[in-house]
Amino acid sequence: MADSTADEATETAEAEETEAAEAETESVTEEAAVVDLEAAAEYEDVAAELEETVEQQQEQIDELNDMVMDLSARLADNDGVGVCPDCRGPVVKSGGFFSKNQIKCRDCGRVFHDY
Repeated sequence: MADSTADEATETAEAEETEAAEAETESVTEEAAVVDLEAAAEYEDVAAELEETVEQQQEQIDELNDMVMDLSARLADNDGVGVCPDCRGPVVKSGGFFSKNQIKCRDCGRVFHDY
């Protein structure tokens, strides 16, 4: 009987150790999952911020491009010479007595403005 009590005690101790190990493994797995979820959320936040920054910069680039186009057209309108953003050729005012005046690129022929 003493042997059976000792065996039962040993089995009980082993079962408790196994349960404790399983509980510890589950908690470590849950912590890892929480850490991974936090890292993923942080990554998504950073990616969203970068996308927003890129969009703002693209808007600024478009606005600056429009300003350059307007400046080139104004220069050409005052008999100056502008610069075509497409081919980097001269943008000048052209026209005659019987044709309409245009601001256009001499090299590529792109018309920026008709009068």
